[in-house]
Amino acid sequence: MTESVFAPRITDDIVKLHHDYFVPAVYAQWAHHIIDLSAIELGQSILDVACGTGTLSRAAKLETGLKGRVVGLDTDERMLNKARKQGPGIEWQIGDVAQLPFEDNEFDRVTCQFALMFIKNKVAAIKEMLRVCKPDGYVCIAVLAPISHSKAYATLLDLTRKFAGLKVVNDLSQLWSLGETGKMDSLLLSAGVNKFECHERPGIATFPSIETFVEAHLRAFSEFYSISGDTFNEMLKAAHRELKPYVIPGGRLAAELDADIFIVRPV
Repeated sequence: MTESVFAPRITDDIVKLHHDYFVPAVYAQWAHHIIDLSAIELGQSILDVACGTGTLSRAAKLETGLKGRVVGLDTDERMLNKARKQGPGIEWQIGDVAQLPFEDNEFDRVTCQFALMFIKNKVAAIKEMLRVCKPDGYVCIAVLAPISHSKAYATLLDLTRKFAGLKVVNDLSQLWSLGETGKMDSLLLSAGVNKFECHERPGIATFPSIETFVEAHLRAFSEFYSISGDTFNEMLKAAHRELKPYVIPGGRLAAELDADIFIVRPV
């Protein structure tokens, strides 16, 4: 089941953007939820799929200890280069989640944090995660909950639709595409999964300012270059008005951001 998806273009600037803003605002806090629900233990072998700069991989390594094995896999060498600089003791590997370069039943846990929405063949990816996971292990997949859970993010999408157009807002909306009712259920069933658990966890994504919140998301998850400078400036003016209710002390913006975490056993 291959679908057309927007694949963010990874550049050195995008890697820095993820590391400077999205890791502290989003990935770091959710890594702990995923670790807890996955019940990762000392000495286990863990595969972190689409690991990016390695936030979840590093959190997993703290739980597995020196005798454990953690592999972080990503399709982009730039992301992995950043991960290598911060994650000694972890195996960083380039690879395709739809064709994982590992043996059957190789890992105790397989994790995927906020990445499945950007993978073209999602069913194949889920099947591969199940294949390399041990029969008594867990596959843990985190996706963002419906956009209706966050008024600040819904406002961002409205602003994007108004100023940047349908193509850009569709690209950005992909972040929440797997939070739609029944979407993940359908994918898991298509991958042969009959039983799974879904755990909803609330969260708050905090960014340094309204400007950072708007620009970071558009640069990272849409074709930002298609927006003219004048249009973007007008968008920021509107954002200052409409996102003001979500500003907290220090001028930071705090947006509700909930997630659904799916726990699946291979058999």
